[in-house]
Amino acid sequence: MASLFPNQKFDGLLALVGGFALHLTLGTLYCFGNMSTYMTSYLRKHVNPDITYSDVIWIPTLSTMSQGAFMTLSGHLEERVGIRFTLLIGSFIMTSGVYLSAFTIRYSTFLTTITYGFMFGLGTALAYPCPLSVAMRWFPRNKGLVNGIIVGGFGLGAFGFNQVQSRYLNPENKELDEDGYFSDDLILNRVPSVFLLLGSIYGIIQALAILLISAPPSGEENSMMALVPDDEDEDEDHGVDEEEEELFHNRSGDAEEMQMLNNDGGAGRGRRLSITLGTTQDAENLKPKVIVRTFEFWTLWFTFFLNTQAITYINSMYKAYGQTFIKDDHFLSLVGSIAAIFNATGRVFWGRLCDKFGYKPCMMFITVAIAVLYSTLIFVPVGGKVFFATWVWAIFFAFCANFVLLPTATAQCFGMRYTSKNYGLVMSGQASAAPITAILTQLLHPILGWRGMFQIIAGFSLACTILQCRFPRYPSPRAIMDRLAMSPSQL
Repeated sequence: MASLFPNQKFDGLLALVGGFALHLTLGTLYCFGNMSTYMTSYLRKHVNPDITYSDVIWIPTLSTMSQGAFMTLSGHLEERVGIRFTLLIGSFIMTSGVYLSAFTIRYSTFLTTITYGFMFGLGTALAYPCPLSVAMRWFPRNKGLVNGIIVGGFGLGAFGFNQVQSRYLNPENKELDEDGYFSDDLILNRVPSVFLLLGSIYGIIQALAILLISAPPSGEENSMMALVPDDEDEDEDHGVDEEEEELFHNRSGDAEEMQMLNNDGGAGRGRRLSITLGTTQDAENLKPKVIVRTFEFWTLWFTFFLNTQAITYINSMYKAYGQTFIKDDHFLSLVGSIAAIFNATGRVFWGRLCDKFGYKPCMMFITVAIAVLYSTLIFVPVGGKVFFATWVWAIFFAFCANFVLLPTATAQCFGMRYTSKNYGLVMSGQASAAPITAILTQLLHPILGWRGMFQIIAGFSLACTILQCRFPRYPSPRAIMDRLAMSPSQL
């Protein structure tokens, strides 16, 4: 670590550790695929006998929707109450939702969806982006790597907690009934109390993590550096060179409005394009109301929208699919746990690749890979447990790239100062996509079966590959500002 970040203070490393630990608890969102078997079985026996796995997909769907919808609120909250209070509020809401689920699951599927879905997602939305923004400010030359480390915690969350859930709920590894659900009271009676156990563990980890996270002092904060391959010429227009970096070290706090005039020729002669920039120090940082008018933003937004289909589906349904030909509950739980390792290490891997090769080639590669994996997922029963585990792990390793490539590309395109707000807007694409996944699963799965659903998801991923073709190879705030200055029609 010291060799990677030789000039950074110890506080920066503590912030990195704290961000990883906090994301470890937020990432237990990926435990839903494992929990769905127990939760659905409990709801069928005690609340509604007609509940199926396709119905409870609305729990992670609402969590994803609220996470994407409220992510940008984190940036506004951070400006008003500071980083630690923002993290504290988000963590409290998320953990409270888990605690309350111990009571709501006894009475109502809808209330369980609110507590374990909406509240979980809202808390995650508020707490998620702050550690990323802080880490990139401590280590501006390694944005992709530090993003990968922190969101690696998010991916790793299910590794330990999947095992905690299964060992607590089904210690004897009893098989499902013929209908694919549990009916054993020894298992089902433990379901409410598992939420109390999980909530207690989350709360302790979150409290310790928040104490470790602090932003660098403004006088010591490094300026933004473009994420381009190391061997590229630093004088090219797609980056910010070292001489320019020095100009950003002395920063003032006075907000200003920069007016850029179009050329006098053409139909738009004399029009003014008002671009709201942050401050003199932030001459290359674009505010949310500006980025929504850019091609780059909508490419990133639709990338999240399309890729969310693959992410939500495998996270929610991998265990239900495995149960169709594998009758070992502990094995399926173990697959989910090890998938979390691939989810976590993959984020660090893709972060390093992003720093080396850039966002565009990495995103194109992983979307093609996901399409191929989903297209062939229907054939894994031929290889039994080995093929099933391999395909699930490969999908988790591929899709996790979104959560390091997209925040890194957001900072790369629009600057560092408003990363939390800007990335929150990008993540609203995930919120918009989540209900589509649930609706498709509920309506089409009974008709098309597993094969049809896998092909539909593969189609979304291929569409995302095509979408990347026009994205700039080396995006930067300067390039966007130059385009804004020339003509608003070129946004």
